[in-house]
Amino acid sequence: LSRFLPTLTLIQELSIHWYVNNNTSDDGCCQMTNAISSLSSLSHLQLHLHGTAYGGGYSITDRTMKSMCTMLRSLIALSHLDLSLERNYNITDVEVIDLMDAIQSLQHLSRLHLNLGACRRVTDVGGQKIGDGVRACTSLIDVVVIV
Repeated sequence: LSRFLPTLTLIQELSIHWYVNNNTSDDGCCQMTNAISSLSSLSHLQLHLHGTAYGGGYSITDRTMKSMCTMLRSLIALSHLDLSLERNYNITDVEVIDLMDAIQSLQHLSRLHLNLGACRRVTDVGGQKIGDGVRACTSLIDVVVIV
């Protein structure tokens, strides 16, 4: 993926479903988000990085979250974002705050679907930031948030 995606310079829509498991490394997730960052004409992104947190499963890390936030800030043409991070037990309020700041930087964003369901370490602080962040995105016309 990290070698293939940057060759798609004119791509406008991308959908990736990735289930974090014992074969998934932080390096792999970061390479993928770095590759997506190079797609400057991307307007629609559906990115599902689902953890398998139940029963001692796997989760993306803060390093992957930072890389994803950097990726989002680079996608200046993005108008539709469907981001699902369901069942990633390592995600905390700190990462949610950075994520919402990155989402707020997307000036053309009109549609946001954000799924943080079963992210056990996200508290009311993270929930408040999500609400504040969504309200700050004045260009949004379609919002679905699951926490």
